[in-house]
Amino acid sequence: MPRLNLTRLPLNQWTFLKPMRHSKSDWLPALTEGITKTYQTGEIICRPEKSADQFFIVQQGEARIYLCTDNKELTIGYLKPNSIYVTHTRAWIEAMTETTIKIWSISQLKTIITLNANIALSAMQEIGTMLRNTLDIIENLAFRSVESRLAYYLLLEYHQQKQTTITITGNTEILASLLGTSRQTLSTILNRLIKDNVIQRTDRQRLTLLKLDYLEQLATGMSAS
Repeated sequence: MPRLNLTRLPLNQWTFLKPMRHSKSDWLPALTEGITKTYQTGEIICRPEKSADQFFIVQQGEARIYLCTDNKELTIGYLKPNSIYVTHTRAWIEAMTETTIKIWSISQLKTIITLNANIALSAMQEIGTMLRNTLDIIENLAFRSVESRLAYYLLLEYHQQKQTTITITGNTEILASLLGTSRQTLSTILNRLIKDNVIQRTDRQRLTLLKLDYLEQLATGMSAS
Protein backbone atom coordinates (compact mmCIF):
# COMPACT_ATOMS: atom_id res chain seq x y z
CA MET A 1 0.00 0.00 0.00
CA PRO A 2 1.46 3.43 -0.93
CA ARG A 3 2.67 5.53 1.97
CA LEU A 4 0.87 8.80 2.64
CA ASN A 5 2.46 11.55 4.67
CA LEU A 6 -0.53 12.49 6.80
CA THR A 7 1.76 14.30 9.24
CA ARG A 8 1.84 17.21 6.79
CA LEU A 9 -1.93 17.51 6.91
CA PRO A 10 -3.67 19.53 9.66
CA LEU A 11 -5.51 16.64 11.33
CA ASN A 12 -6.70 18.78 14.21
CA GLN A 13 -8.54 21.04 11.77
CA TRP A 14 -10.62 18.23 10.32
CA THR A 15 -12.64 17.02 13.29
CA PHE A 16 -15.88 17.11 11.29
CA LEU A 17 -14.62 14.17 9.25
CA LYS A 18 -14.06 11.99 12.30
CA PRO A 19 -16.64 10.14 14.37
CA MET A 20 -17.34 11.72 17.75
CA ARG A 21 -15.78 8.81 19.58
CA HIS A 22 -14.91 8.78 23.28
CA SER A 23 -13.25 5.42 23.84
CA LYS A 24 -11.30 6.54 26.92
CA SER A 25 -14.39 7.37 28.96
CA ASP A 26 -13.58 5.49 32.19
CA TRP A 27 -16.54 7.24 33.84
CA LEU A 28 -19.16 5.64 31.58
CA PRO A 29 -19.36 2.34 33.53
CA ALA A 30 -20.34 4.35 36.61
CA LEU A 31 -23.62 5.33 34.93
CA THR A 32 -26.37 3.02 36.13
CA GLU A 33 -29.96 2.39 35.01
CA GLY A 34 -30.85 4.11 31.74
CA ILE A 35 -33.19 3.00 28.93
CA THR A 36 -31.93 1.01 25.94
CA LYS A 37 -33.49 1.66 22.52
CA THR A 38 -32.71 0.32 19.05
CA TYR A 39 -33.33 2.25 15.82
CA GLN A 40 -33.37 0.90 12.28
CA THR A 41 -31.45 2.37 9.34
CA GLY A 42 -32.92 5.73 8.32
CA GLU A 43 -34.94 6.13 11.49
CA ILE A 44 -34.72 9.47 13.31
CA ILE A 45 -33.30 9.06 16.81
CA CYS A 46 -34.08 12.60 17.90
CA ARG A 47 -35.36 15.81 16.34
CA PRO A 48 -35.19 19.38 17.67
CA GLU A 49 -38.89 20.05 18.20
CA LYS A 50 -39.79 16.74 19.85
CA SER A 51 -36.77 15.56 21.83
CA ALA A 52 -36.71 15.94 25.60
CA ASP A 53 -33.43 16.97 27.22
CA GLN A 54 -31.59 13.69 27.40
CA PHE A 55 -28.10 12.29 27.48
CA PHE A 56 -27.27 9.12 25.55
CA ILE A 57 -24.40 6.81 24.65
CA VAL A 58 -24.19 4.85 21.40
CA GLN A 59 -23.71 1.17 22.24
CA GLN A 60 -23.61 -0.13 18.68
CA GLY A 61 -24.19 1.12 15.15
CA GLU A 62 -23.64 4.53 13.56
CA ALA A 63 -25.73 7.70 13.55
CA ARG A 64 -25.48 10.98 11.66
CA ILE A 65 -25.71 14.42 13.31
CA TYR A 66 -27.07 17.08 10.98
CA LEU A 67 -28.81 20.43 10.77
CA CYS A 68 -31.87 20.80 8.56
CA THR A 69 -33.63 23.92 7.33
CA ASP A 70 -35.52 24.90 4.15
CA ASN A 71 -35.02 21.41 2.67
CA LYS A 72 -31.25 21.71 3.07
CA GLU A 73 -29.05 19.58 5.30
CA LEU A 74 -25.59 20.04 6.79
CA THR A 75 -23.96 16.97 8.30
CA ILE A 76 -21.73 17.92 11.22
CA GLY A 77 -20.49 14.54 12.35
CA TYR A 78 -21.13 10.91 13.12
CA LEU A 79 -21.76 9.02 16.34
CA LYS A 80 -20.24 5.56 16.73
CA PRO A 81 -19.93 3.11 19.64
CA ASN A 82 -19.01 4.92 22.92
CA SER A 83 -19.95 8.32 21.45
CA ILE A 84 -21.92 10.54 23.83
CA TYR A 85 -24.58 13.10 22.94
CA VAL A 86 -26.84 15.58 24.72
CA THR A 87 -30.10 16.27 22.87
CA HIS A 88 -30.81 19.89 23.79
CA THR A 89 -29.49 21.25 20.49
CA ARG A 90 -31.05 22.13 17.11
CA ALA A 91 -29.47 19.07 15.48
CA TRP A 92 -31.19 15.98 14.10
CA ILE A 93 -29.84 12.46 14.69
CA GLU A 94 -30.43 9.76 12.06
CA ALA A 95 -29.48 6.08 12.32
CA MET A 96 -27.16 5.17 9.43
CA THR A 97 -27.19 1.49 10.41
CA GLU A 98 -29.16 -0.42 13.03
CA THR A 99 -28.19 1.61 16.11
CA THR A 100 -28.63 0.91 19.81
CA ILE A 101 -28.33 3.69 22.37
CA LYS A 102 -28.66 3.94 26.15
CA ILE A 103 -30.54 7.01 27.38
CA TRP A 104 -30.72 8.96 30.64
CA SER A 105 -32.81 12.02 31.40
CA ILE A 106 -30.86 15.11 32.39
CA SER A 107 -32.37 14.88 35.88
CA GLN A 108 -31.05 11.31 36.21
CA LEU A 109 -27.64 12.46 35.08
CA LYS A 110 -27.66 15.27 37.63
CA THR A 111 -28.40 12.78 40.42
CA ILE A 112 -25.58 10.48 39.32
CA ILE A 113 -23.14 13.38 39.06
CA THR A 114 -24.12 14.63 42.53
CA LEU A 115 -23.13 11.26 43.98
CA ASN A 116 -19.86 11.08 42.06
CA ALA A 117 -17.95 14.32 41.45
CA ASN A 118 -15.38 12.55 39.25
CA ILE A 119 -18.11 11.79 36.74
CA ALA A 120 -18.96 15.50 36.52
CA LEU A 121 -15.34 16.44 35.77
CA SER A 122 -14.89 13.78 33.10
CA ALA A 123 -18.23 14.54 31.48
CA MET A 124 -17.45 18.27 31.30
CA GLN A 125 -14.13 17.53 29.63
CA GLU A 126 -15.82 15.45 26.95
CA ILE A 127 -18.61 17.95 26.37
CA GLY A 128 -15.89 20.59 25.99
CA THR A 129 -14.30 18.40 23.33
CA MET A 130 -17.60 18.28 21.46
CA LEU A 131 -17.82 22.07 21.55
CA ARG A 132 -14.29 22.35 20.16
CA ASN A 133 -15.28 19.91 17.41
CA THR A 134 -18.18 22.17 16.45
CA LEU A 135 -15.92 25.22 16.22
CA ASP A 136 -13.53 23.23 14.02
CA ILE A 137 -16.41 22.43 11.69
CA ILE A 138 -17.31 26.12 11.36
CA GLU A 139 -13.69 27.07 10.61
CA ASN A 140 -13.31 24.47 7.88
CA LEU A 141 -16.59 25.35 6.19
CA ALA A 142 -15.65 29.02 6.24
CA PHE A 143 -12.01 28.90 5.17
CA ARG A 144 -11.41 25.76 3.08
CA SER A 145 -12.63 25.07 -0.44
CA VAL A 146 -15.00 22.21 -1.19
CA GLU A 147 -12.29 20.57 -3.32
CA SER A 148 -9.85 20.71 -0.40
CA ARG A 149 -12.41 19.26 2.02
CA LEU A 150 -13.25 16.45 -0.39
CA ALA A 151 -9.59 15.56 -0.96
CA TYR A 152 -8.95 15.41 2.76
CA TYR A 153 -12.04 13.28 3.31
CA LEU A 154 -10.85 10.78 0.70
CA LEU A 155 -7.35 10.64 2.21
CA LEU A 156 -8.66 10.22 5.73
CA GLU A 157 -10.87 7.34 4.63
CA TYR A 158 -7.89 5.81 2.83
CA HIS A 159 -5.87 6.11 6.03
CA GLN A 160 -8.63 4.61 8.20
CA GLN A 161 -9.67 1.82 5.81
CA LYS A 162 -6.03 1.02 4.92
CA GLN A 163 -6.69 0.48 1.22
CA THR A 164 -6.88 2.62 -1.91
CA THR A 165 -10.41 1.42 -2.73
CA ILE A 166 -12.53 3.06 -0.06
CA THR A 167 -16.18 2.69 0.93
CA ILE A 168 -18.14 5.93 1.17
CA THR A 169 -20.62 6.38 4.03
CA GLY A 170 -24.11 7.07 2.68
CA ASN A 171 -24.94 8.47 -0.74
CA THR A 172 -23.68 11.50 -2.68
CA GLU A 173 -26.26 13.76 -1.03
CA ILE A 174 -25.10 12.79 2.47
CA LEU A 175 -21.44 13.23 1.52
CA ALA A 176 -22.25 16.67 0.07
CA SER A 177 -23.98 17.54 3.34
CA LEU A 178 -20.91 16.42 5.29
CA LEU A 179 -18.66 18.62 3.15
CA GLY A 180 -20.99 21.62 3.37
CA THR A 181 -21.85 21.84 -0.32
CA SER A 182 -24.58 20.92 -2.80
CA ARG A 183 -24.94 17.55 -4.48
CA GLN A 184 -24.45 19.21 -7.87
CA THR A 185 -21.16 20.86 -6.86
CA LEU A 186 -19.83 17.65 -5.36
CA SER A 187 -20.80 15.65 -8.45
CA THR A 188 -19.00 18.16 -10.67
CA ILE A 189 -15.79 17.89 -8.62
CA LEU A 190 -15.97 14.09 -8.46
CA ASN A 191 -16.51 13.85 -12.23
CA ARG A 192 -13.55 16.13 -12.86
CA LEU A 193 -11.29 14.03 -10.62
CA ILE A 194 -12.49 10.89 -12.41
CA LYS A 195 -11.84 12.46 -15.83
CA ASP A 196 -8.33 13.47 -14.70
CA ASN A 197 -7.65 9.88 -13.49
CA VAL A 198 -7.22 11.03 -9.90
CA ILE A 199 -9.94 8.68 -8.68
CA GLN A 200 -12.01 5.90 -10.19
CA ARG A 201 -15.58 4.99 -9.31
CA THR A 202 -15.65 1.26 -8.57
CA ASP A 203 -19.38 1.19 -7.81
CA ARG A 204 -22.00 3.44 -6.15
CA GLN A 205 -20.43 3.11 -2.69
CA ARG A 206 -16.73 2.73 -3.51
CA LEU A 207 -14.00 4.89 -4.99
CA THR A 208 -10.42 3.94 -5.89
CA LEU A 209 -7.79 6.59 -5.21
CA LEU A 210 -5.28 6.60 -8.08
CA LYS A 211 -3.15 9.69 -7.34
CA LEU A 212 -2.57 10.08 -3.62
CA ASP A 213 0.06 12.80 -3.99
CA TYR A 214 -2.33 14.89 -6.07
CA LEU A 215 -5.06 14.52 -3.44
CA GLU A 216 -2.60 15.39 -0.68
CA GLN A 217 -1.73 18.64 -2.44
CA LEU A 218 -5.39 19.48 -2.83
CA ALA A 219 -6.04 18.72 0.82
CA THR A 220 -3.29 21.04 2.01
CA GLY A 221 -4.57 23.83 -0.22
CA MET A 222 -1.52 23.67 -2.47
CA SER A 223 -1.64 23.82 -6.25
CA ALA A 224 -1.99 20.33 -7.65
CA SER A 225 -0.93 21.22 -11.19
